[in-house]
Amino acid sequence: MPESSFVAATQPPQCATTMFDGLLFDMGDVLYDATLWRRWLWRLLSTLGVKQSFDALFTIWDDQFLDAVHRGHSDYAAAFIEFLRFLSLSAAQIDEVVAASRIRKRELESEVRPLAGVRATIERLASAGVPLAIVSDSESSATALEWHLGRLGLGGRFAAIVSSRDLGCTKPDPRCYLTALERLGLPAQRAAFVGHDPVELAGARAVGLASIAFNHAPGCAAEIHLRHFRELLAYVRPAKSLSCAS
Repeated sequence: MPESSFVAATQPPQCATTMFDGLLFDMGDVLYDATLWRRWLWRLLSTLGVKQSFDALFTIWDDQFLDAVHRGHSDYAAAFIEFLRFLSLSAAQIDEVVAASRIRKRELESEVRPLAGVRATIERLASAGVPLAIVSDSESSATALEWHLGRLGLGGRFAAIVSSRDLGCTKPDPRCYLTALERLGLPAQRAAFVGHDPVELAGARAVGLASIAFNHAPGCAAEIHLRHFRELLAYVRPAKSLSCAS
């Protein structure tokens, strides 16, 4: 069966002339919505007098506090408290936010579901023998990420899971992408990175990977932009024949 028959039997994207043997995926905001807790926290902090826009607030959190956690250099709970102190919250307010956040984060994590089209597409890619990897900036180990993928219904689909906490560096450090490629046994020129963050997509291009943007902000630079996650099927070279699904 020709490779083109692997494309989903839905309206395809523009004619796919580039085909990849393997795919690397960011996790949050690509496989699932990772903004739920952030939106909740921003609303709570706003009621406590924090006058930061959503984007400005989480740029501070990501760059000045969370990145060190993701690299394994800081404890998450301690970094969160320091972040709240940076925002000039009182000790009583910090205690209130920490306690409420712990409960709400646990609730949201138990409710999270894959974004539209993700589960079916990942299942088809894995069933067709396409090597898949996760490259995640995370406070969790690869083992914990595998457990989380299982809760999303995506367990056992990824041949490699690379966590920044295990590796000691975060994207766009080349080691993140290259470690995943090495574990898949693929050169960068035969694979692509699927992400939403412009800096991380640029980091992928810097090591020779193609960049595929999904669930991205307007103007995000990438070779390929997906309107629907299932469009990924048009850009891969399956190792096994697989009939089309509707």
